[in-house]
Amino acid sequence: MNRCLRSIVFLLLTLSLSSGLVSPSPASAEESLSSRQELSLLVSRVKSGEGFRASFVQTLAAPGAKKTQSKGTLVYRAPGVMLLRYSDPPGQWLSLDGNHMALYVPQNRQVLLRTIRKHRIPETPAILLASIPQITRWFFVKPIEGGNVAPGAPLSLVLIPRHPDPHLAQATLTLKKGTGILTRLLFMEQNGTRLSIRLEGFRILAHVKRRDLAVSVPPGTTAAKIPGAF
Repeated sequence: MNRCLRSIVFLLLTLSLSSGLVSPSPASAEESLSSRQELSLLVSRVKSGEGFRASFVQTLAAPGAKKTQSKGTLVYRAPGVMLLRYSDPPGQWLSLDGNHMALYVPQNRQVLLRTIRKHRIPETPAILLASIPQITRWFFVKPIEGGNVAPGAPLSLVLIPRHPDPHLAQATLTLKKGTGILTRLLFMEQNGTRLSIRLEGFRILAHVKRRDLAVSVPPGTTAAKIPGAF
């Protein structure tokens, strides 16, 4: 498995707090109110259906490595099931089901499997999305943009861990203000690696069909468990 692919797998599984980021200082009353309102809109929108669908552009930037970008479609079903189908690279898919992960690498004809040990905080995009209704239990939430943000304009909420955790990410959710529409997730690794997932065409699904989360692999595909523990 090449370095960039290892970084993607590692980052999706264990997200660490980057150095030099916003310190976990309490937000002002006004900022806290704004954050709660925007989160309430997101929670209401996500809970109004069984899941959602979107196109995504995923960008991985790792120190000492060339920035890589991939595209595809994403389907999320509550609670905590997510499937990313890649059009670039073609044929690749990533399945996250709670704390279980499977990544199909077509060029290797191999599925990489891993079970993430459960910790105090949400640690993958799928688990994070499933935890949105209780997000303030795990994180301080603070808007990045100061001052007034126009309705429909991007509003980014930084998720700062309430308690130190050895595998905690500082994550950012970007929404369209006043709409509850999620447009971007950003995760940062302690070594400086950054994973951005930009969403387009975010659409709530009243029902997520089983076939939307079904995956297949060609005959002769092998499976390998990724060693190590978190």
